[in-house]
Amino acid sequence: MLGPAMKLGALLLRNAAIGQSQLDAALRNQVLFGGRLGTNLVELGYIELEHLTEYLEELTGFPAATAEMLEQAPHDLLAKLGAEFAVSRGAIPLGVLSSEANSVTVAVAFVDPFDAALVDDVAIQLGAPVAPYIVPELRGMYFLERHFHLPRRARFIRSGGSASAIDTQSAPDDRRRVQPAGGIVMPPRFTLEPRRRRGSSSMPAYASQVATTPFAEICQRIDDAVHRDQIAEALIQFGRGRTTAFISFMIRDSNALGWCGYIARGAATVIPTLSLPLAGVSAFQDAHDSQRVFSGLPPCVPYPVEAALWLAIDGETEPVEMIVAPVLVKQRVVTLLYAQSNRPTPVSNSLLDEVTALAARLTDAYARLIRDVKVS
Repeated sequence: MLGPAMKLGALLLRNAAIGQSQLDAALRNQVLFGGRLGTNLVELGYIELEHLTEYLEELTGFPAATAEMLEQAPHDLLAKLGAEFAVSRGAIPLGVLSSEANSVTVAVAFVDPFDAALVDDVAIQLGAPVAPYIVPELRGMYFLERHFHLPRRARFIRSGGSASAIDTQSAPDDRRRVQPAGGIVMPPRFTLEPRRRRGSSSMPAYASQVATTPFAEICQRIDDAVHRDQIAEALIQFGRGRTTAFISFMIRDSNALGWCGYIARGAATVIPTLSLPLAGVSAFQDAHDSQRVFSGLPPCVPYPVEAALWLAIDGETEPVEMIVAPVLVKQRVVTLLYAQSNRPTPVSNSLLDEVTALAARLTDAYARLIRDVKVS
């Protein structure tokens, strides 16, 4: 039996909306960057969002939630769901469909209306039966962020490009000319109150406070992963106890976008909002362009790219030694692994060796998952 993504792919192929090579590229990007198949097809420029909405309506049998309906989502129902609940369920209330006697039905747009448990959760939260509507993931994320005034998740910012992120990239020499680095796709700047600087004498031993998962076990989890979410879980476990920050960045449109990771001092929820430009001079640009592991202090004072990252994850802009390791697929960098240890302690050789080995392991894991999704 075909899964939902492959059912959508089969429908689009049958209607000549896309070609097989385009489907393969979207499936490959789905493995690397996450998101639903339709999201990746839109981002690659292979299908328009409105056409995708029509095909999802045909495929699922659920009525489609239009942009106008989502725009007019009632404030009282949005408040009743709450931001965290609505985002975790991918649900946006559209309004009351009927109100007869003591019976009220609420129309709700879902990214995944087939998840019965999820629909039931929303019905309980709203205190009324729910009539599901279908909404494409890209549009749903946009309106969830807009209605609840949430920071943009970098993964779902459309660049307007039409080429695969691992097939075309800007020439390194062109990007190096841009200084200071500005990036081409950046979410709105988030604001964090800087923490008071601390002296080395009061340095807490963050890493020692958390038990470390053996490296061999991390590697085995990655080798056994059948989905990118399982890889993410393994990477988070790797960061705990070894680092004060360990983040996996996806490379798209000449930017490093936060995917998953571990932050000792702050909330990991900041990670999906991170977008670092691969321009100017930085440790990220160096590791990306050289396709080699970077270790040590950043190459360019006053660290324009790195300082923004440190402020976001650590509340400071003091220099810190770091490791940035590239993960390649088809000779293209698709992921950068970032690691830092306690200030002002230099990164250890053991951490450098493990991050380097982890990057190589991820290269094999991505290649395997891409191969498996194409033949499934």
